[in-house]
Amino acid sequence: FPIASGNDGHNLITHVDGGRFDDIMLAGDLTGISRFLGNAGPNARDDRDRTVLMRAAEAGNLMVVARLLDLHADPTLTDPRGTTALHLAAVAGDDGVAEILINAGAPVDPVDCHNRTPLWHATANHLPDSAVVEVLLRAGA
Repeated sequence: FPIASGNDGHNLITHVDGGRFDDIMLAGDLTGISRFLGNAGPNARDDRDRTVLMRAAEAGNLMVVARLLDLHADPTLTDPRGTTALHLAAVAGDDGVAEILINAGAPVDPVDCHNRTPLWHATANHLPDSAVVEVLLRAGA
């Protein structure tokens, strides 16, 4: 079950069992995701302080990303290293997830702790003419 884990001065940060979330996500159980998040909400974080949206983006699970965005997950949130869900979609080379995140308001040029943008990750991990690079460039990266 999700548990409350502190206060950042503005909002209660809520942590969830990442392994259990991954099991539900891999099963594609969109109703189960809503139930699992329960009181934790769509911006719940795991023990590495990554949001469930980041985990879904990293896994390339477009259906789960879309469901979390429908539940008002915030695509602008970062982990302690400055990584966003869009960074993770770019690393994975997932153009569909990148596009839906951008359409939901994810900034296209956030920098992580190494001053690397999603476009940097996309080109470093995939061919410069890959679909995810095209999505990022079309969005103004």
